[in-house]
Amino acid sequence: MTPSPFVTEFAATLPPGRALDLACGAGRHAQWLAERGWEVVAIDRTPAPGVLVMDLESGDPLPFPPESFDLVLIIHFLHRPLFAEAERVTKRGGHVIAAIHTEAKHRFLVAPGELRTFFADWTTVMNREGGGLAEVIARKG
Repeated sequence: MTPSPFVTEFAATLPPGRALDLACGAGRHAQWLAERGWEVVAIDRTPAPGVLVMDLESGDPLPFPPESFDLVLIIHFLHRPLFAEAERVTKRGGHVIAAIHTEAKHRFLVAPGELRTFFADWTTVMNREGGGLAEVIARKG
């Protein structure tokens, strides 16, 4: 499966560092990042090679110390408390790339305008909605 241009176009501008791909699914973004020199931790509930198996909806904190990652991805998955955990594990100056559906035909949905509210105290690099999708890239100050 091809990684999202929303992720790749921005991530390609960053120097490789440490990335966290939450709810990585088949691992398309994790693999793309790893091929470009990133150290990637991929998490999903389904076992797969190289994937840390974890229930991201359990309410348990992520098993990483604060400010562990330069880049955190949350793509097409929604568990609202996870955004606070993403903030906790993102380094100052690091980024979160998030894309969540806004149309009812999908399982994980945000209301129009909701996704950007999770990053109200961050610097917004990109914020767009359309075509049934909300997308945000934010930098932690």
